[in-house]
Amino acid sequence: MSNSNVLIRGMVSAVASFIATAGIISFYEPFYKFTMIIGVIVFCLFAVSIFLITNKYDQFEIFKVSHNVWSLLFVLVFPILIIISTAPDQSHIETTIMQIVTYLITYFVYVGLLLGLMEIIFRLNVHGSSLKFSFLIYFMIPVVGWALYLIAFYPGTMTPDSLAQWGQAHSYEWNNWHPIVHTWLLTALLQIWDSPAIISSFQIIMMALIWAYSMKSIEKKGVSFLALALFSVVAAAWPVLGIFSITLWKDILYSFVLFLFCVLIFNMVFTRGLWLDKKRNLILLLITSLAVVFFRHNGFPVFLVTGVFLFIVFRKQWKPLLLNFIAIIGIYLIVTGPVFSAFNVEPTELKEALGIPTQQIANIVENGDMTQEQKEYISEVMPLEIWKKYYHPYKVDPLKFSGEYDDVYISETFGTFLKVWSGMVIQNPGLALEAFLRETSVVWQMHEPKDPGYTSKYVTNIYLNNEYGLENKVIDEKLTKDMREYLEDSQENFLTTIWRPASYLLTILFLTFTAVMKHGKSSSIWLIALPVLLNVGSVAASLPAQEFRYLFSNVPLALFLIAVMWIGRDDKRVLYE
Repeated sequence: MSNSNVLIRGMVSAVASFIATAGIISFYEPFYKFTMIIGVIVFCLFAVSIFLITNKYDQFEIFKVSHNVWSLLFVLVFPILIIISTAPDQSHIETTIMQIVTYLITYFVYVGLLLGLMEIIFRLNVHGSSLKFSFLIYFMIPVVGWALYLIAFYPGTMTPDSLAQWGQAHSYEWNNWHPIVHTWLLTALLQIWDSPAIISSFQIIMMALIWAYSMKSIEKKGVSFLALALFSVVAAAWPVLGIFSITLWKDILYSFVLFLFCVLIFNMVFTRGLWLDKKRNLILLLITSLAVVFFRHNGFPVFLVTGVFLFIVFRKQWKPLLLNFIAIIGIYLIVTGPVFSAFNVEPTELKEALGIPTQQIANIVENGDMTQEQKEYISEVMPLEIWKKYYHPYKVDPLKFSGEYDDVYISETFGTFLKVWSGMVIQNPGLALEAFLRETSVVWQMHEPKDPGYTSKYVTNIYLNNEYGLENKVIDEKLTKDMREYLEDSQENFLTTIWRPASYLLTILFLTFTAVMKHGKSSSIWLIALPVLLNVGSVAASLPAQEFRYLFSNVPLALFLIAVMWIGRDDKRVLYE
């Protein structure tokens, strides 16, 4: 081994060891001097062990590629994210979440598993034949699977948010609390059949079409039809996809069109931009971009940032991308301007965007320090005793909907609000960070904290005693019972792996990084996950409530990336569509 290689591996070992050691001592809090002694010993142990591991497994393909140092650094650091995310409850981090020995063993087990899994993926090439009517099969498999949920919980499932859009679709009194373009789509569907079943059916069909398109796209890269068909059976049986397909939330269609956006980028990447030369593809890109922009409020910034990166990567195809970019911005400005005015669309209430700041203020009111000026302003928003009464570490809704929260006053004095809030955060950075991490735990934490009742996963009925008289109808009592038990069992036995969005997020990060290592940096394969990762970031920045649906797009993308791993590393075909 050359001296430079030894130096690089030594530096990587030192950096990874420092991060791992910091993770340990953050969980271990005896006397200060003793903690530092333990930290030094653990650091040395990690550094030597990691250096020896990297030398021993030099025959792995992941260390033979030109960017092996990045592969090594990733598999040494990534377990830190997994361990932090699976910590039982971050409110106990300062006490005894993990013992040092447990942490050490867990860390090295994860390193070993990641090294082995990356090696398997590097060698993976599920090459096989295609089928003329494969798209139809990829489509029908999830349609049949998800239709069972519609029969079991006919005509669909609805919450107060769903009913709010239902009311607008019938009263024609529009507001933008829920994206109005999505509400207009529901209104059009209800002209065909005035039942929630038409919306449920539409969602099933659209989700199945997008899934079939994603599988067909991978099949065209040489992956076996049989493998993708069997994988579609897994998707059809996946409980999150099944129950969400008949849940009447704007987040469902948004999440799947965002996933479709990722699939379109996949086609751009694996054809080196040639996919953009076909008019039908540009029409599909335009329609998908419009849906991303209009089906949820954070869709517009996600599109803008992704569009900029697409320009940079696919510079040779700048013309069609520029046309799409300008068209989307132009349509967005026209719809949110003159069209909204013509239909008297009321804007979204400001408090929906202030979930994180509100939680941080509440945590500081409860446990921190404030100036007299800050106390006086916060008291105008809501009396201090009410802040304390309704504060919940993991959800902001009790504060926002307490009946005392004066968001009108915040709107009128928004500059002052920002000044007071930022000042409180600067004075109490630890409490502000704590409030942020707790409020966004659904984003980054695989293990659900012990505090019950703060997360929302799924519903199996229409909100009871609603003013529209909507009710569920039992078509097949046994099927309803079986499907409800299936969902309950999945939540009870696989809460972390199936019903926590962070599990899918970490899967996306791992598979995206591995795909880049497998196919090379020139493939720009990292772009595939960008829209969903941007969505995760925007949700974390303005999370209104800890609900799975806000991060639903994590699910189809994570499953899709598993199939992407089946494309052989040495398959250099460029397919022109």
